[in-house]
Amino acid sequence: MSKVWRVSFALLAALLLAGACGDEDSDSGAQQQSLSIEAFDNYFESETLLVEPGAEVTLTLENGGGVAHSVTVPDLDFEMEAQSGNTVDSTFTAPTEPGSLDFYCKFHPDEMEGTISIGGADQPIEEDVDDDDDDDDADIDVDVEEDESP
Repeated sequence: MSKVWRVSFALLAALLLAGACGDEDSDSGAQQQSLSIEAFDNYFESETLLVEPGAEVTLTLENGGGVAHSVTVPDLDFEMEAQSGNTVDSTFTAPTEPGSLDFYCKFHPDEMEGTISIGGADQPIEEDVDDDDDDDDADIDVDVEEDESP
């Protein structure tokens, strides 16, 4: 009977140990998201990309134009290029806070641009909000009484 007990205990320990050594990526909690964008001469088919905060985003760039195009996101230090007729994939991690980031084609920055909306927000992430601006327009009259006693 003690031999059966030892074998049962060893099997239970092995199962618990195997469960503890599972795949770390599945427990990370990071949401996976796949998006695609098409580039033509000289515009993006999708000018707004909706991304969940903190998501691991795989972006597919399909170049339907006659020249090279890119998706460049300076705030994420992210860039991908596709030659004419090619499709490429690349991955980035979205910021965890809601906001928006601009992207553009580095070859045609004035014509090809768009926005990545993090969590549906439309305000730039890097922009600081200054609440004191509202006070600059306020007119305040103050009556000061001077004490004339010596």
